[in-house]
Amino acid sequence: MSRILIVCYSRTGNTAMVAEAIGQACGADIERIEDTRHRGGLWGWLRSGREAWQGRSGAIAPVEKDPGEYDLVILGSPVWAGHVSSPMRGYLEGHVGKFSRIALFVTEGGSGGAKAFTEMAALAGSAPVATLELTEKELKSGMQEQLARFVEALDPSA
Repeated sequence: MSRILIVCYSRTGNTAMVAEAIGQACGADIERIEDTRHRGGLWGWLRSGREAWQGRSGAIAPVEKDPGEYDLVILGSPVWAGHVSSPMRGYLEGHVGKFSRIALFVTEGGSGGAKAFTEMAALAGSAPVATLELTEKELKSGMQEQLARFVEALDPSA
């Protein structure tokens, strides 16, 4: 496979767990987006949903890896209020024009992935080569088959 970077934001750890599994399967570098805003507790959860619903960007800490140096960038985000998370939106807005090929994955309570994919692709300026949508139930019951299909779709020679 080509040189791959996984960039993810994870508030609860679910999205990071998926990023780690994908990274192990395809030998990718991983960059975790660090939010500069506290999102714990009920108020943090409510604020997060409101920001996503309003299409606002979240302030994030500087990242180390340049997505323009990779052949494929896999972007992962939780779905908040049916939208991409505000920290991932902030990352994408800060790296406009740096993505040659992308793949997308989201974790969600139960729905909203399709809209989040549309938003992420528009912000990245590129159509994804593969997408992976995992619900909370799927995360708990096993996701090996979905992960295997997603990783297989990343290899253009397959």
